[in-house]
Amino acid sequence: MTEHQPDHHPEHRHERPGCGPARGRRPSVDWVGMDRWLVDSMGVMPRSAVLDIGPSGIPVDDGADVDCAQIQVLGARTYLVRLSTTLMAPPLLTSDTVWRSSLDRWFYEDIFDDCTHGFLMSRSRRRIAEIVVTWFRDRCRFVTPEELGCHYQRPARLPRATSADRRRSG
Repeated sequence: MTEHQPDHHPEHRHERPGCGPARGRRPSVDWVGMDRWLVDSMGVMPRSAVLDIGPSGIPVDDGADVDCAQIQVLGARTYLVRLSTTLMAPPLLTSDTVWRSSLDRWFYEDIFDDCTHGFLMSRSRRRIAEIVVTWFRDRCRFVTPEELGCHYQRPARLPRATSADRRRSG
């Protein structure tokens, strides 16, 4: 990746700022670059996609505390960000609709068992990116975003029935 031609698709996680080990040489990435990458990446993530960010090289099955953040795309281009010191599984939500009164409010309640530092829902990609960068830089004390890795999970698409299938089942 070059600064002039970034690949913003989350699936190319090893070629972007703050997401895993570099393949070959690349320019050093700072927190401003990570913020920009997050804003751009969220803009192309489809509904229900999940982006997990945490320290690079930590085994998933390790029982140790792990500072991590998770971004999930909800309906109406709303984003759910969760911060934790334990590994998080994507939440099973009953709906991806968010009441306007719930937007941009920090929730500390224990709605998610694995979410130890709360969550926020917002339509502002910039706000979500700022929360994630601040979490890792200021609270978790990572020196550079290059110490971070990420995992991108696409939403599952169910197969569509053909018109012949619909006639047989009807």
